[in-house]
Amino acid sequence: MRQVTWQPADFVKYEALGNDYVVVDPRYAAFAPLPENVRRVCDRHRGLGADGLLYGPLPAADGFRLLTFNADGSECGGSGNGLRIFAWYLRESGHTEADVMTLRTPSGTSTATIVDADTGVVRVGLGTARTDSGAVGARGPARTMLREPLNAAGRRWEAGCVRLGSPHCVLPLADAPADAELARRVGAAVSGHDLFPDRINVELLHVTDRDNLSIEVFERVAGHTSASGAGAAAAAYVAHARGLSGPRVTVHMPGGRVAVDIGEDGAVSLTGEVGPVLRGHWAPRLARSLSG
Repeated sequence: MRQVTWQPADFVKYEALGNDYVVVDPRYAAFAPLPENVRRVCDRHRGLGADGLLYGPLPAADGFRLLTFNADGSECGGSGNGLRIFAWYLRESGHTEADVMTLRTPSGTSTATIVDADTGVVRVGLGTARTDSGAVGARGPARTMLREPLNAAGRRWEAGCVRLGSPHCVLPLADAPADAELARRVGAAVSGHDLFPDRINVELLHVTDRDNLSIEVFERVAGHTSASGAGAAAAAYVAHARGLSGPRVTVHMPGGRVAVDIGEDGAVSLTGEVGPVLRGHWAPRLARSLSG
C-alpha cells in the first residue's frame, strides 16, 4: 500500500471516475452534517467543492457506518463511488488494516474489498438489484419495470428501471453512444417525468459488445455528470437481464471505466480505482459558518 503518514485533518477529498467526495470524520469534525453545512462544503465557489459528502465512520455494532449526502444537502441511501472512496479512507486513515470490511448505510450493508493497495483499486458490493415499481419509486400499479414503456423527450423508450441503493432508469440506444448534449436533454425529461414523483437517475446505454458498455449519466440531483458507480452497475444489470451482455462487463464513461460483476442471485459488485485529491483544515472564516 502507498505509504502515507496520516495526520488528523478536518476533511479529506477523493475522486473516483471524476466523482469527487469530501470525507468528514466525526473524530475531527467541528460541525454536524446539517443540510446547510453540506451545501456550504460542497459549494465549488464558496466551499471546498464536491459532488457530495461522506460522514463517518459512525458507531456500529460491527463494521463501519456512514451517511452520504448530495451536494444540495439531501441525504441519499448510498453511492457506488462513494462507498469505494469511504473504504479507501478507512484503510488509509488507519481505521482498519483489513482488506475486507463491512460498510453500513441507510440502504443496507455492503462488503468492500481493497483489491490493489498500491493503485487504490477497490471493489464494493451494491446488494441485489430490484426492478419492482415500489423499489424504483414509480407511480401506478405494482409491476416489474425491466421493460417499461416510457414517452419522454419526443420519443418512446423501453426503459429498464432498477434500484441499486438509489433508483435508476436505463435507456438503451441501439445505433450509437449518447453524447453529453443528448444526456442532458433526455436525462432532464426522464428524471423529472410524472412517472417518478421523487425523480430518478438516468443512464443512456449503448452496448458495444458483450463485454463492454458505454453510458452517459444524468443524476437527479447533480444533473449531467462524468460518471456514476451505481449508474454503471444499473446499466450493466439491465443489459445483462435483457441478454445483451455477459455477467461481467467493463462500463465506459467520460470520467473513466469500472468493472461490474453480476452474480447468479442478482447481487452486483463494482470495481475501480479511487484517487486522493487533498486533505487539510477549514479556514477560520469557513469554519465559523459551519454550525451544529
